[in-house]
Amino acid sequence: MGIENKRLKRQHARWQPKSPRDIIIRLKTERRGIGKLKAMSILFVALLQLGVLITLHTLVAAAFRGYLIFSVVMDILTCLYVLASDKNGRSKAVWIMLILVLFPVGFLIFFLSDERIFFRSSRRRYRAILQSSSGMLTGCSCKDMPETTARACTYIKNATGYVPYKNTSAEYFPSGAGAFDDMIERCASAEKFIFLEYFIVAGGVLFDRLFSVLKERAAAGVDVRVIYDDMGSSGKLSGKLKREIRASGIQLYAFNKLVPMYKIAMNYRDHRKITVIDGRFAYTGGINISDEYVNERRLYGYWKDNAVRIEGDAVQGFTLMFLRQWEFVTKKPSDYSPFMYAGGGKFPEPVSSGDVCGASGGTFLPYASGLEYAAPVARDVYAGAISQAGERLWIMTPYFVPDDTITNMLASKALSGVDVRIVLPGVPDKAYVYLISLDNADKLMSSGVKVYTMTDAFVHTKSVLTEKCAIIGSANFDLRSFFQQYENALYTDDAGVMRGLEQDFLQTFPECTQRNYASVQPGPVRSLLISLLQIFSPLM
Repeated sequence: MGIENKRLKRQHARWQPKSPRDIIIRLKTERRGIGKLKAMSILFVALLQLGVLITLHTLVAAAFRGYLIFSVVMDILTCLYVLASDKNGRSKAVWIMLILVLFPVGFLIFFLSDERIFFRSSRRRYRAILQSSSGMLTGCSCKDMPETTARACTYIKNATGYVPYKNTSAEYFPSGAGAFDDMIERCASAEKFIFLEYFIVAGGVLFDRLFSVLKERAAAGVDVRVIYDDMGSSGKLSGKLKREIRASGIQLYAFNKLVPMYKIAMNYRDHRKITVIDGRFAYTGGINISDEYVNERRLYGYWKDNAVRIEGDAVQGFTLMFLRQWEFVTKKPSDYSPFMYAGGGKFPEPVSSGDVCGASGGTFLPYASGLEYAAPVARDVYAGAISQAGERLWIMTPYFVPDDTITNMLASKALSGVDVRIVLPGVPDKAYVYLISLDNADKLMSSGVKVYTMTDAFVHTKSVLTEKCAIIGSANFDLRSFFQQYENALYTDDAGVMRGLEQDFLQTFPECTQRNYASVQPGPVRSLLISLLQIFSPLM
């Protein structure tokens, strides 16, 4: 150890700096070791960063492979879930295709669109409303009625709670103009309340006429309430007009307000058409509060529509429909009892199970359909009428996109000799839906169904007539009305209403062109387009 120390001392003694420059050189030389250390440190950190990136990439890649496997499993399970669900066959096919095509996120899209998850709170509210108002209706027993009427009444009562009535009169209107003229006249004489619930409320000539009466009645102390669908009235009912309506004392509420975010509930719309005046008169049909419905404005040629007015006990059904929806949109409990009376202002006595309210006169059964009920009521009532038809089955509808059940029943009826006729528009309002509607109807012609298109007109009437009953209301023959919208209608075997609807059909047929199966076969391009549109028809 001593020898080594002496050697180092000698080396140090031999080197002595002779100038400041020598000191600088010495310092620079000594710093070369520090530079190497720094370079090595930087290299180490860089390699460490690279290692972290490689590790993260490996983990992400491994996780993505796991997600792909997870997605495959979830998509298969979701498809099985769809197949086992109570959705209609065409909707199942569309969903399964979307789930598979949109892999690996198809199952997420399906569950984000599941009303049982994202419409649950609304369903709870509807259940509470239905339960609290379940004892409000008093009508007739379904016993001792004609078989067809009894079947319909029993189904509707079990599915919705709505009941049949006698002690009611009605008038059929083959045009929207006639219906609104009558409605406005009776609104002008209202003493207690006026309820209106419509898919479309639009400013214009018709609205100005109606609003002037509603405003005057509201000023006189009449309770005037209006429900409009926010999507149906979008761009047609301005903010200024809404403020003017509310300032006049009219209560105005929107159903399902449009918001700038994805919500499955945005697809569910209030398509009902209801007017109730003093609990004495009620109107329903295909009409909306907009100028085209009275042909003050021509959008798609002549606008063909219809409506029916009832007076008497059956008005209770439409009153309850409105009040339930009013409680839903306002989110405020209300007392229904001041409004639930018929005709002369007296509450009807409860009817015993054996009482049929008299054997004479027609039966009137107002009913609602929508997501507040477990069953597709609008579809099922149509299906019931079709199944009971023995001589004639006449249908007038703007859109014809039924499910397989309805399609097969119509074909079967025509093959069995029933006079099955379908009247569609000659001028479409939605070209893509029109193509599908014609294709669906044309296919039935091979079974003997007669298909008509009304020349230079848009048919907006939604009605069914058999030799046993008439159905007049808001529900189209399409999957949206059957499964996704709130609808209403009147089922009746009243001879006067059936005669009025029959005359409407008989006057409409000469204004139509009957389609010929041999001459309507589409070319290859049109066939391909229709095939693609048919895939998504349950969403239209």
